[in-house]
Amino acid sequence: MPKKKEKEEESVFYVGVKEPVEIRRALLESSKEMIQYLQRAEKFKSVRKEKTKLITKLKEDTKEITKLIKKLKRDLPKTGLRAQMHKHEETEKVKEEIAKTRELEEKAKKKEEKPKKKEEPKKEENPPKEMTELEKLEKELSSIESRLTKLS
Repeated sequence: MPKKKEKEEESVFYVGVKEPVEIRRALLESSKEMIQYLQRAEKFKSVRKEKTKLITKLKEDTKEITKLIKKLKRDLPKTGLRAQMHKHEETEKVKEEIAKTRELEEKAKKKEEKPKKKEEPKKEENPPKEMTELEKLEKELSSIESRLTKLS
């Protein structure tokens, strides 16, 4: 009995595969898609991380601003006098201030859009020495694409 088991283990079966090139192409294309999904996930992670950093910075800034406002109110003299303005003049000033802030916001948005386009190529020119997960995925994707072109 032990001899039969050894013979079965030693014998190797070969299976014929119809259209092996097509099967290989399909496998490479599916692995290419998976790598693209992983790249998108990495980009999403980096955007999420950047968002959390900005939110924490915003919270810190607002805390500092409220702290400074409290200090300013404490240091200013307390008086009962207030400048009396007509309600009509008050509403006009508020409307003017709102219009000015909107214009400034639009200008700021336009200025922010232009530098972002210029900054992106600079990041690509100075890659870090260590390969990030995204770079590894891009390298793997390019190798799969080259193997796909060789099959064609």
